[in-house]
Amino acid sequence: MSKPMFDGEKLALLRARAGTTQRDLAENIGTTASMISRYEVGACQPRLKVVVRLEEAFCVERGGLYQKFATQSTDNKIVS
Repeated sequence: MSKPMFDGEKLALLRARAGTTQRDLAENIGTTASMISRYEVGACQPRLKVVVRLEEAFCVERGGLYQKFATQSTDNKIVS
């Protein structure tokens, strides 16, 4: 079983749509702009408490900032 991966691209998109800067977001959730930048580019994974604050800041459902991986389907149809 693999560990869920934080979706930095989704964070960057949400932040851009909200029209907020990395600095403003960082101040809002209690971290630094450089950490927000690192999360967005995938250089590091935020701790769970930070993820919860980010989800709350953007009104995202729990787990909504993690990447959704496609699981192998039991229906293995070949599409051409």
